[in-house]
Amino acid sequence: SGCMSTQAKQTKSPDFNGKKWKWDPTSKSHPCNIRRISHTELLRRYGEGGVPNLYPYPLVIYADDNGGNDNGKSKFVNLTTLDNLPSNFPPNFHVTLTGSDSLSSHRRTVPLTQYLREVLAANGGSGETLPNQLGNETWYLFGETFSEEWAEFLERYELPTCQSCTPLHREQNKIALSFGVGNIGSGVQWHLHGPGFSETIHGRKHWVLYPPEDRPEYDLDYASRHWMENTYPALEDWGDEDLRMEKKNHEEFLRSWNERTASNRRRAVGQMSGEEAERGPSSKKPWECTINRGEMIYFPDQWHHATINLEKYTVFVSSFTTEHEG
Repeated sequence: SGCMSTQAKQTKSPDFNGKKWKWDPTSKSHPCNIRRISHTELLRRYGEGGVPNLYPYPLVIYADDNGGNDNGKSKFVNLTTLDNLPSNFPPNFHVTLTGSDSLSSHRRTVPLTQYLREVLAANGGSGETLPNQLGNETWYLFGETFSEEWAEFLERYELPTCQSCTPLHREQNKIALSFGVGNIGSGVQWHLHGPGFSETIHGRKHWVLYPPEDRPEYDLDYASRHWMENTYPALEDWGDEDLRMEKKNHEEFLRSWNERTASNRRRAVGQMSGEEAERGPSSKKPWECTINRGEMIYFPDQWHHATINLEKYTVFVSSFTTEHEG
Protein backbone atom coordinates (compact mmCIF):
# COMPACT_ATOMS: atom_id res chain seq x y z
CA SER A 1 0.00 0.00 0.00
CA GLY A 2 3.06 2.25 0.41
CA CYS A 3 3.20 2.31 -3.39
CA MET A 4 -0.37 3.48 -3.75
CA SER A 5 0.07 6.43 -1.45
CA THR A 6 3.19 7.68 -3.26
CA GLN A 7 1.36 7.38 -6.55
CA ALA A 8 -1.51 9.43 -5.21
CA LYS A 9 0.88 12.01 -3.84
CA GLN A 10 2.79 12.31 -7.11
CA THR A 11 -0.24 12.96 -9.26
CA LYS A 12 -1.17 15.87 -7.00
CA SER A 13 2.16 17.62 -7.40
CA PRO A 14 2.07 20.06 -10.31
CA ASP A 15 3.93 18.88 -13.35
CA PHE A 16 5.82 20.84 -15.95
CA ASN A 17 4.79 19.78 -19.47
CA GLY A 18 3.54 16.50 -18.03
CA LYS A 19 6.93 15.78 -16.45
CA LYS A 20 7.24 14.42 -12.91
CA TRP A 21 10.02 15.90 -10.85
CA LYS A 22 13.03 13.67 -10.16
CA TRP A 23 13.38 14.96 -6.60
CA ASP A 24 10.09 15.16 -4.73
CA PRO A 25 10.16 17.58 -1.78
CA THR A 26 6.98 16.08 -0.32
CA SER A 27 8.59 12.63 0.07
CA LYS A 28 8.80 11.44 3.68
CA SER A 29 11.88 9.32 3.03
CA HIS A 30 14.78 11.59 2.05
CA PRO A 31 18.11 10.12 3.14
CA CYS A 32 19.96 11.32 6.25
CA ASN A 33 23.71 10.67 6.51
CA ILE A 34 24.43 13.33 9.17
CA ARG A 35 25.02 12.27 12.76
CA ARG A 36 21.77 12.59 14.74
CA ILE A 37 22.21 13.10 18.47
CA SER A 38 19.66 13.61 21.25
CA HIS A 39 19.88 16.65 23.49
CA THR A 40 20.59 14.36 26.47
CA GLU A 41 23.39 12.55 24.64
CA LEU A 42 24.89 15.91 23.60
CA LEU A 43 25.10 17.01 27.24
CA ARG A 44 26.44 13.62 28.30
CA ARG A 45 29.28 13.94 25.79
CA TYR A 46 30.20 17.61 26.07
CA GLY A 47 28.74 18.81 29.36
CA GLU A 48 26.15 21.50 30.09
CA GLY A 49 27.74 23.85 27.56
CA GLY A 50 26.55 21.65 24.70
CA VAL A 51 28.06 21.84 21.21
CA PRO A 52 31.78 22.75 21.44
CA ASN A 53 33.07 25.81 19.60
CA LEU A 54 34.04 25.15 15.99
CA TYR A 55 32.68 21.61 15.93
CA PRO A 56 34.06 20.40 12.58
CA TYR A 57 31.08 18.39 11.22
CA PRO A 58 27.34 18.92 10.78
CA LEU A 59 25.14 17.57 13.59
CA VAL A 60 21.39 17.12 13.89
CA ILE A 61 20.14 17.58 17.45
CA TYR A 62 16.71 16.32 18.42
CA ALA A 63 14.86 16.98 21.67
CA ASP A 64 14.15 14.04 23.94
CA ASP A 65 12.42 13.90 27.33
CA ASN A 66 15.14 15.90 29.03
CA GLY A 67 15.81 18.30 26.18
CA GLY A 68 15.91 21.95 27.20
CA ASN A 69 13.09 24.04 28.55
CA ASP A 70 10.02 22.52 26.90
CA ASN A 71 7.72 25.19 28.22
CA GLY A 72 9.68 27.99 26.54
CA LYS A 73 9.84 26.00 23.32
CA SER A 74 6.13 25.22 23.15
CA LYS A 75 5.29 28.90 23.77
CA PHE A 76 7.41 29.92 20.79
CA VAL A 77 5.84 27.18 18.66
CA ASN A 78 2.43 28.60 19.57
CA LEU A 79 3.44 32.21 18.83
CA THR A 80 4.60 31.25 15.34
CA THR A 81 1.60 29.33 13.99
CA LEU A 82 0.14 30.67 10.77
CA ASP A 83 -2.78 32.22 12.67
CA ASN A 84 -0.73 33.71 15.51
CA LEU A 85 2.40 35.02 13.80
CA PRO A 86 1.01 38.38 12.59
CA SER A 87 -0.40 39.21 16.05
CA ASN A 88 3.17 39.48 17.43
CA PHE A 89 3.70 42.62 15.35
CA PRO A 90 2.03 45.99 14.79
CA PRO A 91 -0.92 46.03 12.34
CA ASN A 92 0.22 46.21 8.70
CA PHE A 93 3.77 45.21 9.74
CA HIS A 94 6.00 45.03 6.65
CA VAL A 95 8.68 42.40 6.04
CA THR A 96 11.68 42.47 3.70
CA LEU A 97 11.88 39.51 1.34
CA THR A 98 15.01 38.39 -0.47
CA GLY A 99 15.52 36.46 -3.68
CA SER A 100 16.47 32.79 -3.29
CA ASP A 101 19.38 32.95 -5.72
CA SER A 102 22.84 32.32 -4.32
CA LEU A 103 23.59 36.00 -3.69
CA SER A 104 20.07 36.81 -2.40
CA SER A 105 20.56 39.96 -4.45
CA HIS A 106 16.99 41.26 -4.73
CA ARG A 107 14.74 42.80 -2.06
CA ARG A 108 11.02 43.42 -1.85
CA THR A 109 8.96 44.82 1.04
CA VAL A 110 5.36 43.68 1.65
CA PRO A 111 2.98 43.37 4.62
CA LEU A 112 3.63 40.15 6.56
CA THR A 113 0.00 39.04 6.09
CA GLN A 114 0.32 39.44 2.31
CA TYR A 115 3.51 37.38 2.26
CA LEU A 116 1.85 34.57 4.23
CA ARG A 117 -1.07 34.57 1.77
CA GLU A 118 1.31 34.46 -1.21
CA VAL A 119 3.32 31.59 0.27
CA LEU A 120 0.23 29.39 0.67
CA ALA A 121 -1.32 30.41 -2.66
CA ALA A 122 1.82 29.86 -4.77
CA ASN A 123 1.41 27.84 -7.98
CA GLY A 124 -2.36 27.66 -8.02
CA GLY A 125 -2.79 27.08 -4.30
CA SER A 126 -0.36 24.16 -4.08
CA GLY A 127 1.94 26.29 -1.90
CA GLU A 128 4.89 25.07 -3.93
CA THR A 129 7.98 26.69 -5.46
CA LEU A 130 9.01 24.80 -8.61
CA PRO A 131 12.60 23.90 -9.61
CA ASN A 132 12.43 25.93 -12.82
CA GLN A 133 11.52 29.20 -11.11
CA LEU A 134 14.36 31.73 -11.11
CA GLY A 135 15.74 32.51 -7.66
CA ASN A 136 15.38 36.25 -8.09
CA GLU A 137 11.68 35.77 -8.83
CA THR A 138 11.15 33.53 -5.83
CA TRP A 139 10.53 35.71 -2.80
CA TYR A 140 11.45 34.39 0.57
CA LEU A 141 11.30 35.71 4.14
CA PHE A 142 14.62 34.91 5.78
CA GLY A 143 17.69 36.81 6.84
CA GLU A 144 16.17 40.30 6.80
CA THR A 145 14.78 40.05 10.32
CA PHE A 146 17.10 42.32 12.25
CA SER A 147 14.80 45.30 12.94
CA GLU A 148 13.80 46.30 16.46
CA GLU A 149 10.41 44.55 16.17
CA TRP A 150 12.08 41.33 15.06
CA ALA A 151 14.73 41.56 17.78
CA GLU A 152 12.06 41.99 20.43
CA PHE A 153 10.05 39.07 19.05
CA LEU A 154 13.12 36.80 18.83
CA GLU A 155 14.00 37.43 22.48
CA ARG A 156 11.33 34.80 23.14
CA TYR A 157 13.26 32.19 21.19
CA GLU A 158 15.30 29.78 23.29
CA LEU A 159 18.88 29.56 22.01
CA PRO A 160 20.51 26.25 21.07
CA THR A 161 22.70 24.54 23.68
CA CYS A 162 26.18 25.55 22.56
CA GLN A 163 29.27 27.01 24.10
CA SER A 164 28.81 30.27 22.19
CA CYS A 165 25.04 30.46 22.81
CA THR A 166 24.95 31.58 26.46
CA PRO A 167 22.78 34.38 27.88
CA LEU A 168 25.97 36.47 28.00
CA HIS A 169 26.57 35.97 24.26
CA ARG A 170 23.00 37.12 23.69
CA GLU A 171 23.40 40.15 25.94
CA GLN A 172 26.61 41.19 24.16
CA ASN A 173 25.01 40.70 20.72
CA LYS A 174 27.47 37.94 19.95
CA ILE A 175 24.78 35.80 18.40
CA ALA A 176 22.52 36.89 15.54
CA LEU A 177 19.06 35.38 15.07
CA SER A 178 17.19 35.18 11.82
CA PHE A 179 13.56 34.08 11.34
CA GLY A 180 12.26 32.48 8.17
CA VAL A 181 9.04 31.24 6.57
CA GLY A 182 8.83 29.36 3.27
CA ASN A 183 6.63 26.99 1.29
CA ILE A 184 7.23 23.59 -0.37
CA GLY A 185 10.34 23.66 -2.55
CA SER A 186 11.47 27.14 -1.49
CA GLY A 187 14.94 27.65 -0.07
CA VAL A 188 18.25 29.35 -0.72
CA GLN A 189 20.74 28.17 -3.33
CA TRP A 190 24.25 27.04 -2.25
CA HIS A 191 26.15 29.62 -0.17
CA LEU A 192 28.48 29.72 2.82
CA HIS A 193 29.20 31.77 5.94
CA GLY A 194 30.25 31.31 9.57
CA PRO A 195 28.92 28.54 11.84
CA GLY A 196 25.57 28.31 13.58
CA PHE A 197 22.31 26.43 14.03
CA SER A 198 18.94 26.28 12.36
CA GLU A 199 15.88 24.95 14.15
CA THR A 200 12.67 23.93 12.40
CA ILE A 201 9.72 25.32 14.36
CA HIS A 202 6.91 24.23 11.97
CA GLY A 203 7.04 21.95 8.95
CA ARG A 204 10.18 20.17 7.70
CA LYS A 205 13.33 21.42 5.99
CA HIS A 206 15.94 19.47 4.03
CA TRP A 207 19.60 20.48 4.30
CA VAL A 208 22.44 19.58 1.94
CA LEU A 209 26.07 20.43 2.82
CA TYR A 210 29.62 19.98 1.54
CA PRO A 211 32.88 20.68 3.41
CA PRO A 212 34.79 23.85 2.44
CA GLU A 213 37.13 22.06 0.04
CA ASP A 214 34.27 20.52 -2.03
CA ARG A 215 32.65 23.59 -3.55
CA PRO A 216 29.60 22.34 -5.49
CA GLU A 217 28.74 23.49 -9.00
CA TYR A 218 25.36 25.18 -9.27
CA ASP A 219 23.50 27.81 -11.21
CA LEU A 220 23.66 31.11 -9.33
CA ASP A 221 20.36 32.29 -10.77
CA TYR A 222 18.14 29.51 -9.42
CA ALA A 223 16.96 28.49 -5.97
CA SER A 224 18.18 25.26 -4.36
CA ARG A 225 15.43 23.03 -5.71
CA HIS A 226 16.88 23.52 -9.20
CA TRP A 227 20.12 21.85 -8.04
CA MET A 228 18.20 19.02 -6.35
CA GLU A 229 16.36 18.41 -9.61
CA ASN A 230 19.24 18.79 -12.07
CA THR A 231 22.48 17.84 -10.31
CA TYR A 232 21.68 15.81 -7.19
CA PRO A 233 20.09 12.72 -8.86
CA ALA A 234 23.23 11.97 -10.93
CA LEU A 235 25.62 12.08 -7.95
CA GLU A 236 26.95 8.90 -6.41
CA ASP A 237 25.25 7.61 -3.25
CA TRP A 238 27.28 7.30 -0.07
CA GLY A 239 28.67 3.81 0.45
CA ASP A 240 29.15 1.91 3.72
CA GLU A 241 32.72 3.23 3.93
CA ASP A 242 31.52 6.86 3.73
CA LEU A 243 29.00 6.25 6.50
CA ARG A 244 31.62 4.49 8.62
CA MET A 245 34.04 7.41 8.20
CA GLU A 246 31.32 9.90 9.09
CA LYS A 247 30.66 8.03 12.32
CA LYS A 248 34.38 7.65 13.08
CA ASN A 249 35.00 11.40 12.63
CA HIS A 250 32.63 12.24 15.49
CA GLU A 251 34.16 9.61 17.79
CA GLU A 252 37.67 10.87 17.05
CA PHE A 253 36.63 14.44 17.74
CA LEU A 254 35.11 13.42 21.08
CA ARG A 255 38.25 11.52 22.06
CA SER A 256 40.60 14.41 21.22
CA TRP A 257 38.22 16.87 22.92
CA ASN A 258 38.28 14.80 26.11
CA GLU A 259 42.07 14.61 26.07
CA ARG A 260 42.53 18.37 26.00
CA THR A 261 42.50 20.75 28.90
CA ALA A 262 39.87 23.47 28.74
CA SER A 263 42.44 26.19 28.01
CA ASN A 264 43.74 24.69 24.78
CA ARG A 265 40.49 23.14 23.57
CA ARG A 266 39.61 26.14 21.47
CA ARG A 267 42.99 26.30 19.73
CA ALA A 268 43.17 22.58 19.03
CA VAL A 269 39.67 22.44 17.56
CA GLY A 270 40.68 25.17 15.13
CA GLN A 271 43.72 23.15 14.09
CA MET A 272 41.66 20.03 13.67
CA SER A 273 39.34 21.58 11.12
CA GLY A 274 42.51 22.53 9.17
CA GLU A 275 42.73 24.27 5.81
CA GLU A 276 42.07 21.61 3.19
CA ALA A 277 43.08 22.33 -0.39
CA GLU A 278 40.11 23.15 -2.63
CA ARG A 279 39.18 19.98 -4.56
CA GLY A 280 36.21 21.25 -6.52
CA PRO A 281 32.79 19.59 -6.72
CA SER A 282 32.45 16.13 -5.21
CA SER A 283 31.16 13.27 -7.35
CA LYS A 284 29.26 12.07 -4.27
CA LYS A 285 25.94 13.17 -2.88
CA PRO A 286 26.21 15.79 -0.12
CA TRP A 287 25.90 15.46 3.64
CA GLU A 288 22.12 15.71 3.98
CA CYS A 289 19.22 15.37 6.39
CA THR A 290 15.63 16.48 6.85
CA ILE A 291 15.23 18.62 9.96
CA ASN A 292 11.79 17.92 11.39
CA ARG A 293 9.77 20.17 13.66
CA GLY A 294 11.58 20.58 16.99
CA GLU A 295 14.96 19.47 15.60
CA MET A 296 17.96 21.61 14.73
CA ILE A 297 21.08 21.33 12.62
CA TYR A 298 24.52 22.66 13.45
CA PHE A 299 26.32 23.88 10.30
CA PRO A 300 30.11 24.20 10.65
CA ASP A 301 32.15 27.26 9.70
CA GLN A 302 32.48 27.83 5.92
CA TRP A 303 30.65 24.65 4.90
CA HIS A 304 28.73 25.07 1.64
CA HIS A 305 25.02 24.48 2.19
CA ALA A 306 21.62 24.84 0.59
CA THR A 307 18.15 24.27 2.03
CA ILE A 308 14.77 23.22 0.68
CA ASN A 309 11.57 23.64 2.68
CA LEU A 310 9.29 20.61 2.50
CA GLU A 311 5.92 21.83 3.74
CA LYS A 312 3.50 24.60 2.80
CA TYR A 313 4.17 26.45 6.04
CA THR A 314 7.76 25.84 7.11
CA VAL A 315 9.09 28.10 9.87
CA PHE A 316 12.66 28.12 11.17
CA VAL A 317 15.04 30.19 13.28
CA SER A 318 18.76 30.34 12.50
CA SER A 319 21.33 31.32 15.14
CA PHE A 320 24.63 32.64 13.79
CA THR A 321 27.37 32.31 16.41
CA THR A 322 30.67 34.21 16.73
CA GLU A 323 32.71 31.16 17.80
CA HIS A 324 34.91 31.53 14.67
CA GLU A 325 35.93 35.10 15.54
CA GLY A 326 38.79 34.18 17.85
